[in-house]
Amino acid sequence: MKKIFLSLALAFSMMASAQLLKVGSTQLVASDADAKVAAFSPNGDYLLLTNTSNQGLQRFDLASKKTTTITKADGAGYNVKIAQDGNQIVYREVKLDATKSRVSNIVRHDLAANKAQVIAQKQQHLAAMVADADRPSFSIKDRQLMMTKNGKTIVFSPNGQQYSYHWASLSPNGKKVSYYISSVGCFVCDIDGKNIQFIGHNCYAPVWYNDEIIIASDTKDDGHVITESAIVAYDLKGNKQVLTNGDHIAVFPQATAGKIAYSTSEDEIYVMNVK
Repeated sequence: MKKIFLSLALAFSMMASAQLLKVGSTQLVASDADAKVAAFSPNGDYLLLTNTSNQGLQRFDLASKKTTTITKADGAGYNVKIAQDGNQIVYREVKLDATKSRVSNIVRHDLAANKAQVIAQKQQHLAAMVADADRPSFSIKDRQLMMTKNGKTIVFSPNGQQYSYHWASLSPNGKKVSYYISSVGCFVCDIDGKNIQFIGHNCYAPVWYNDEIIIASDTKDDGHVITESAIVAYDLKGNKQVLTNGDHIAVFPQATAGKIAYSTSEDEIYVMNVK
């Protein structure tokens, strides 16, 4: 069955090129010696930025171009969550305890009140990072895909626990999850683990644009460094569209309705308007 499944996946990777989104203007919004996009607010008014080591979080307001530091904590930029109202964010802070061991606390930050509260101590993975209590949360622990729902965390890993999972992302309607499996590619399935769909091989850091389209980076390397990388869109019918023009190495996309943000190898951050 596994051989049949992978054969079908390989066949499905021969995708047709299509226009899934209409690309409008693209603006350089920030340039920093050590910065990347960590998240896009649901209504598209601000970005969360972190550094290339996922240290710290900054809020970058797209209208005013104002940058506000939220935290300088280690690990805060990895898999940070923003609630649907855009006012609450949840992130982790990695610290050394009394024995000099690294531990992760989970922090909820109210942006309007500028107040932070530790909601879980000594969490070793991100399953507790739930910004909206009525939606399941997906995270990675020990290379496995985990699901947290109603306060309970279980191993999800729909393709089997023999694989290494990365980059879990819940669809806007909360019905599907996308994820990447090392050396295999990107998949999508329902939140009950059924209806597994193969999306693409070079489909790194996938995130949802809407309930039907996934944004990711199509990256190539020479075994040591990235040599090419474009931002691409995939739909659930097997179509693919390249969104960037190849002028720079574009990675780590984040998306919200009408906008896609991404970072480059030159530590620049762009926002692309699409429809």
